[in-house]
Amino acid sequence: MTGIREGGVQARFKPFMVGSSQYARRFQRSCERGDHLAGFIDAPSYREAAAVIGAISEQPGVRAHRPAILRGAHNMLKACMASPDVLPADAATIVREQSRLIGRPLAKRTVGSTLLLKGLEAEICVVLNPELMDAKHLYVAMTRGSKRLVICSRDQVIRPRP
Repeated sequence: MTGIREGGVQARFKPFMVGSSQYARRFQRSCERGDHLAGFIDAPSYREAAAVIGAISEQPGVRAHRPAILRGAHNMLKACMASPDVLPADAATIVREQSRLIGRPLAKRTVGSTLLLKGLEAEICVVLNPELMDAKHLYVAMTRGSKRLVICSRDQVIRPRP
């Protein structure tokens, strides 16, 4: 256990490191080296936390499930580093509001729930099974398309769930 004390990161992450996947072995080796993660454990700081996020996202074969959230967390940590008076909750609120103003880019084809696509717009919107949606979700789904709306339903009349 080079660079990592007993009861430290190795002991805390041991249940998550057991497995046969190639990523789990690489992540375990990086923890054993004690680079960014050990630095954060030894001296927690916003800078070290940002380094941990960066190191994990730079691991080969690693892809963020929600990259916008990862970027937001990284930006929040950078805001905390820039101004020691800013609390993480305040920085997260600022980053969230900036993200709302700028908006999120949509891929050429995006599939998602009304919750994930709320506030976004595409040229064409396809709504599947509108009879399974309540009125609020149906409204959000039907207002995402700027040029064209396609509704795929068994019935000719759409009746949202109560």
